[in-house]
Amino acid sequence: MGTSKPPIKKAPAKKSSKSKPTSTKLKANANLSSSSLQETTHIRIPSNLPLCIIDNGGWEVKYGLFPTSIADGQVDTVQPSKMPNATARPPHQLTLLTGDEILRMKNLGQLSFQHPLERGMMVDGYTQWMVWSRVLNLLGVTVLPTNLAVANAKLGGGKRPSLPSKTITTSNNLTFMLLEPPFVPSVISEGIDRILFRELGVGRVVKLLGACMAAVRYLEEGRRFTKEETKKDEGDDIVINAAATVVSSADDMKQDHNSRETWIDDGTRCCCVVDSGYSFTHVVPTQSGAAVESAIRRLDIGGKMLTNLLKEAVTYRQWNMMDEYHIVNDAKEQLCFVSDRFDEEMKYARTTRRGLRWFDREFLLPDFVNTFKGSVQLPMPLQRMRELEEEKKQQLVREKKELDRSESRDGIPDNIPSCEEDFNQENESDESKEEKRKRRKSKRGDDVATEDDDQDDEDDSNDESDEETEQQRLQRLKQMRELERKRREAESRERQALALSVERFAIPEVLFRPSDIGLDCGGIADAIVESINACDATLRAAMYHNVLLVGGNAKIPGFKDRVEVELRRLAPVNYVVRVFLPDDPVAYAWEGAKQFSRQPGFQERFGIDRIGWEAMKKAGKDQKQIWGDRIHNNLNNS
Repeated sequence: MGTSKPPIKKAPAKKSSKSKPTSTKLKANANLSSSSLQETTHIRIPSNLPLCIIDNGGWEVKYGLFPTSIADGQVDTVQPSKMPNATARPPHQLTLLTGDEILRMKNLGQLSFQHPLERGMMVDGYTQWMVWSRVLNLLGVTVLPTNLAVANAKLGGGKRPSLPSKTITTSNNLTFMLLEPPFVPSVISEGIDRILFRELGVGRVVKLLGACMAAVRYLEEGRRFTKEETKKDEGDDIVINAAATVVSSADDMKQDHNSRETWIDDGTRCCCVVDSGYSFTHVVPTQSGAAVESAIRRLDIGGKMLTNLLKEAVTYRQWNMMDEYHIVNDAKEQLCFVSDRFDEEMKYARTTRRGLRWFDREFLLPDFVNTFKGSVQLPMPLQRMRELEEEKKQQLVREKKELDRSESRDGIPDNIPSCEEDFNQENESDESKEEKRKRRKSKRGDDVATEDDDQDDEDDSNDESDEETEQQRLQRLKQMRELERKRREAESRERQALALSVERFAIPEVLFRPSDIGLDCGGIADAIVESINACDATLRAAMYHNVLLVGGNAKIPGFKDRVEVELRRLAPVNYVVRVFLPDDPVAYAWEGAKQFSRQPGFQERFGIDRIGWEAMKKAGKDQKQIWGDRIHNNLNNS
């Protein structure tokens, strides 16, 4: 038997230097490169980026951009722009209109709207992303999502996407400052962060309460006005002497005192902000610009509810306006007001015929052919009544002038001939003329006498025609007025009109008496008192003395006076109630944010960059740990 040879063992092949790395090394290298990429990306984010301030309201978005190159003196000249916070789709079309594109449409009633906010909270992230993207594009910011920004960073400055000619910056080199309401749920807040950091690729985000920014603006204006008045008073003490002070009237002194009492800072650094907007009404007490969280109160009553109530009332009494939200909202903004004598006005409405009440108005609906916006006019009975009153006033003025003339005649001196003497002289002159005429008759004959008679008759007829011309003029004016009235009546019959009477002040009354529509809660004044009572006892007097009204509902006529009257009735007797309404309550919080952002180191103290946010999320921190300290604690130290 032959012996079998053992198998020959092959030597292990030598690894060539060109062999591919293992998967483990690939993963390690990828992790290393990604970590180094994050570090380098984090280092590249500067501390002073262009700032975009957005006040995200339920009805409108207020926005503006501040480049890094802008001078401090030019900051005050930047005013916020506004656009609807919604998307809309025309009927039977695939076109989607976003933000300012909606305003190009003349008939808004035919659009299907989609709002990203409901009751002040974001419920539609896609729609909100569309609106914010539109805002950034209008400001000249090119949106670069996170994945595109990372890809460009990996290329090491390779080819980037083409940018429009008006581009100022890109979104990954932008600080996004968002003003939001209090107590946003953590789920919604996290969704907002994901939209900003990942979908829009924003480099840094700052979140602050809009009410706190309004308080910052209020305190700064009071402090500035106090300094100006102090300098003015010092100069007045030097220039104005005691005699000039005595000459000044009491009314001027009262007006000056009221203006100073409205503006001067009392040094308490307290402000109770009442933000009544589209979806809600918040009462936010603040101290040094920071909110007292335990004292914040909320009412689920806003401009949207008022418009819906007016829409239902008009539909029940006149036309079906349930699908015409924007027309009814326009009528509300032009006609509604807050009455401080609600019960008396309702009694007056019961005893006065409709169309003759002083608050009755007609809102002419647009026909979208010649007119695209509604207008306001008086009802016909009220127009006639006011025309009669105007005629009576003119008649009284004429009678007064005639009486003044007669009195001036009675005061004529004796050496001047009286009216009777003038009349006698005129009669004598007429008699002399008659005698002369008879002499001419006898001399010239009957033909010449006939011609003179004709001439005298023509003179008399001319005098009579002058008197008739005045009467004809008055008659002509009456006819013209009657024709104008008939023309207006014909136009009003051709155009449909909404007759609004007690609805003008009964609808805004819901803000102060929600029980009228079945809501089991107090009104705005009750919420303010409850919020102030929840503050520390040492702050309550200062809160009553510094009540600030902001939001769209604050523009309703009579709103400020009614709040002041209600607070004075509910507040303690020894407290001074002072309510302030700015010129533009809608953009007041945005102005405060603009002013607050100019302090040094603002972006680092209050903002979080994209890499830092990702690291915190990986570490398992929740939204309160990420944003709570930056919004409240740091604000106290600013």
